[in-house]
Amino acid sequence: MKVKINGNYEERLNIAIQRLLRAFRRDAELVNDEADIEIKMMIEEINKRMSVKVSTKDENLSDEEIVHDDSDRKYLILRALYRLLTIIFKKELAYGVLTGIRPTKLVYMYKGKLTDEEIKQLLMNKYAVSIEKANLLIEVVNNQTRKYGDITRFKDEVSIYINIPFCPSRCVYCSFTSYPLNYQKVSQEAYLEVLLEEIKSVGMFLRNHNIPITTIYVGGGTPTALTNENFERFLIGIEEYLLYNPVREYTIECGRPDTINEYKLRLIKEHQVSRISVNPQTFNDETLSKMNRTHTTSEIINTYQLARDIGLDNINMDLIIGLPEEKLDTYIYSLNKILALEPDNITVHYLAEKRSSDLYQQDIDFEKHDYHIFFNYAYHILKNNGYIPYYLYRQKHITGNLENIGYCKVGKECLYNILMIEEAQTILGLGCNASTKFSDYHLILNPKDLISYMHSYKSYLEKKLQYFEEMRNQYDGSLFSEHEYE
Repeated sequence: MKVKINGNYEERLNIAIQRLLRAFRRDAELVNDEADIEIKMMIEEINKRMSVKVSTKDENLSDEEIVHDDSDRKYLILRALYRLLTIIFKKELAYGVLTGIRPTKLVYMYKGKLTDEEIKQLLMNKYAVSIEKANLLIEVVNNQTRKYGDITRFKDEVSIYINIPFCPSRCVYCSFTSYPLNYQKVSQEAYLEVLLEEIKSVGMFLRNHNIPITTIYVGGGTPTALTNENFERFLIGIEEYLLYNPVREYTIECGRPDTINEYKLRLIKEHQVSRISVNPQTFNDETLSKMNRTHTTSEIINTYQLARDIGLDNINMDLIIGLPEEKLDTYIYSLNKILALEPDNITVHYLAEKRSSDLYQQDIDFEKHDYHIFFNYAYHILKNNGYIPYYLYRQKHITGNLENIGYCKVGKECLYNILMIEEAQTILGLGCNASTKFSDYHLILNPKDLISYMHSYKSYLEKKLQYFEEMRNQYDGSLFSEHEYE
């Protein structure tokens, strides 16, 4: 659907307007020529009082208020447009005009300046956020600060993400880089040789500059897809090069139960790993097969119990809502099966359409009312079972225009997830397709292609370490750049 807006608004708002349109309708497109819907917009500002009038041939709305800065102006325009779009598309958005992936950052921006009640009113009035989501955002931030206090206290430390890009099979919903276990062009052994060199160089740099490591997070791919010997070699390398001082948290995504065995779990216990993930995604065997996951629900349960028996005391389990052909009763069944196991963390993801996944552009209903019913069900049953929401993020093209929420038992909040989502410190990415994001938003992306990474990792490593030095010089030895939500 093509939408044209005629008026005197600033072109810098086009990106925000386009995102808002697509939040209402996935195929909506902002155009300058012939359109299905034409909207007129008139903006006037006199002595800080700004009025915005928006109209179609059938509807005419206006809004006005005293504005103090460009943020007030931007969100008044978006809010007026949003009100008109709710009439055109006959629905409201739970997050109003907010289309970014990190809405909790907005709450942090106002914390210390306003009370929780004032923040809630601001979210509802300025950003058109529903009362349900306003309360949720505040609850998430309060759970974070209750556990960790002011998270900016980690600003001069770093966290490290390490990527293992191998999987026994590629899940159809997955967009991450992954290669088969028998990939002929680059063996696991060859990849580890290069990866451990990168880990060693970063570890030495951080140690020499007295930069503490807050958390380590190993993802993929599937890290436990490594052979027993390679997995042990990998863990020994991390212990030698990065664990020279204790870290607050060390996570490995085991993910797929078909890659986990007793030997690997004992290695995890032995090498100071403090948190793992065993991810069912669903407890429907038929869905698992269709999603190209080569394991059963029984294997999930058996692997989880084995991890508990070995003494691993911080386990996360993921659930994906919106997988093809699953319905409300399927989601409820899967969640209840997870609750019966009593993991320490339960992360509820809503399926997002991603270009590089096999599900991209398949006929999936992203607007089913079931999603909203399940959100309410999951929130209340998880709370009743002693879980609290502690981190939250949104994605483009997510089912139901909802969000992904990490729940945990009190005291089991994953610090890496919080620091990464809230952009509270620099995250160093190591390995193929790993991204490094500095606190000033500067990005350095390692090559996505495994062969390219093998040939060029040194140049990307040099860029990262050089930028570290530049940041420290620019911010008088600090690694943190102050910034606000936009």
